[in-house]
Amino acid sequence: MPFPADAGRLGLKLEKPFDLGPAAAIVATPTGALVRTRGDEVFDFVFSGGAAPSKRIGRAEDEGGGASGLAASSQPPAFTRGGFAYWVTRGNLVRRAVRASSAAAAPLEVLAEGALDGSRVAAEAAALAGTAKRRDVAIYIALAEKNGDERRARIWVEGAGTAALSSDGSGASSVALAPAASGLVAVMLDARLAMSPVHARTVEIGESGPARLGPDVVVFIGPSPEGHTEVAAAASPEGPLAFIPFAPDTSSFGLSSLMVGNEPHLDAHVQWRMYPNGLEPAPVAAALLCGRTWVAYARPSAPAPASPHVLALAPVEKGAFGPELSAAQGFDFMAVSISAREDGGAWLSWVSDGRSFVRAVRCP
Repeated sequence: MPFPADAGRLGLKLEKPFDLGPAAAIVATPTGALVRTRGDEVFDFVFSGGAAPSKRIGRAEDEGGGASGLAASSQPPAFTRGGFAYWVTRGNLVRRAVRASSAAAAPLEVLAEGALDGSRVAAEAAALAGTAKRRDVAIYIALAEKNGDERRARIWVEGAGTAALSSDGSGASSVALAPAASGLVAVMLDARLAMSPVHARTVEIGESGPARLGPDVVVFIGPSPEGHTEVAAAASPEGPLAFIPFAPDTSSFGLSSLMVGNEPHLDAHVQWRMYPNGLEPAPVAAALLCGRTWVAYARPSAPAPASPHVLALAPVEKGAFGPELSAAQGFDFMAVSISAREDGGAWLSWVSDGRSFVRAVRCP
């Protein structure tokens, strides 16, 4: 069972959370948070010295015309350190460059057609070996080509277009990316009625051309999902980790930690953080900050169905969950995101109780 711990003992300092306004499609960034609207605009909240931004979600000056313009029920965008936000809209994988609030909005770029509406995109700015350059990489769920076919993952690479990521005969329902020793590792959850295979493969990015993909390896076969289950991934000293909320049996529910590693292999080691009760949705996010891998997750506070929920942070070492600390309490956590800052800390964002929040996480 998880247990609370003092933030200081875990080497973190949690600053006062900022209430940014009504629930929105929000994602944490290295400088604060980013929101997209139903009109496929994006606007960012840049925090300076820990101070609150000058605007709030839902005010008239925000793009999208206030709360009615927010994409609250949509998936949040994926943000890269290349300065782009990626998401799926109207059956297309799209992106916008994220500019300073005073600049004119960047154009919406359509990167690929045939993307699954309502699905989440994973994106990273891949570092090119031996250079200071980066190329953006995004992976997404593509529509089935014909009735009876699997929905499969595809990969888009800056300057090279799209290619298949899922291998023949496999599908994908959720995707994640994490930095690895040789570039990136892509993780694909294939949630089915009776089981949930988890696939992983290495992604190497050169200065030009398409990605070089490693073998498609089934690293874990999980139980059947409850509702729509998302996978998260993050770097660690031992290689990428994947985090998936599952019900391992009919009487329990928890968060699995999979040691995917720099070279994915069969039968990845799995460890669990069990929850007091089930949860749907059960959002989770992870990042490398303050020199350690941390995972943020929402869980029930007690077994009773009406119990409030907790947004917790816990360090992960060699795939094992450490003691947790509470970052927020409430009901109906709909989204969680965490992004490392340049100073080693992070911004943590979430949506709960119909509101959007962001909170600074600082290293000692």
